[in-house]
Amino acid sequence: MKALLIHCFNAFFKGFGQIMLQANTLTGILFLAAIYYDSTDMALAASLSNVVAILTAKLLKYDEQEIEDGLYGFNPCLIAIALMFYFQPSLWVYLLMIASSIASTILMHWAMKRELPAYTFPFIIFTWISLFILSIPDLAIRSVPEHFVDIQELDDFLIQGHAFGQVLFQGSFVAGVVFFLGVFISRPIQALYGFVAVIVSVYISHSNHASNALINEGVFSFNAVLCGIAMGEDKVRAGMYVLISVIISTYFDIFMIQYGWTTLTFPFVFAMWVMYPIKRLDKWIVLKLEELGVNRIWNELFHSKE
Repeated sequence: MKALLIHCFNAFFKGFGQIMLQANTLTGILFLAAIYYDSTDMALAASLSNVVAILTAKLLKYDEQEIEDGLYGFNPCLIAIALMFYFQPSLWVYLLMIASSIASTILMHWAMKRELPAYTFPFIIFTWISLFILSIPDLAIRSVPEHFVDIQELDDFLIQGHAFGQVLFQGSFVAGVVFFLGVFISRPIQALYGFVAVIVSVYISHSNHASNALINEGVFSFNAVLCGIAMGEDKVRAGMYVLISVIISTYFDIFMIQYGWTTLTFPFVFAMWVMYPIKRLDKWIVLKLEELGVNRIWNELFHSKE
């Protein structure tokens, strides 16, 4: 019984942590606390969707370790938060939230079994579908996001907090800082890459004459944060991968917003899909170098004619 409780406890909170690719229970606790700080409705809805995902995975007998690592919970959490962001709570909103949580869990399992880089795509596709259905007149009432009062003395740092916060649809600087700390506790290098990614995305956004208000709110940077986290590693070439993926995601983000599309985290996922074959090729090259030995390759290239 104790083992089951620990398993469910870890699965629940790691489901929140995995929103920023962190399989860390403490990170998940901080994330949920930050969401609760900004919106009780969002926190409760995300918790419900997370539980639905865990139960779905359990009933369908998915891998226990995958469940405990929170791999099935983070997409449903994001779906719930998004629907609470766009609509006022109602029966239809909750029904679609639960249905989407179940469907996203199944899609995530399908993708993982085929080793496909799904990331937050289940969240994206089912949130898009839910937004389309709930746009039917009289089915749901659009909500007006609250405006938070930030600490003006920290103005130079607000965009960093907003960028991390916007990943989970949170508008306050405080929530964003907690999200950053949650990632830093789990993987410091990824948090720092996420921080740098914001700077790059802001520069690109300004260069393309994007809305200053949207830039300051972190709208053009939260996908970059995810790219920095996903690509951030303790390797020299990781910096180049972060830079390339941030450039791709930011330009794609600007493109989608200019045409009035609901971006969600699709620019991040698109960048990861572009980087996927590059990373695979990089891994193959490294393995080949290890098999052959760098000295042998050097001799073959430069001393074969001697």
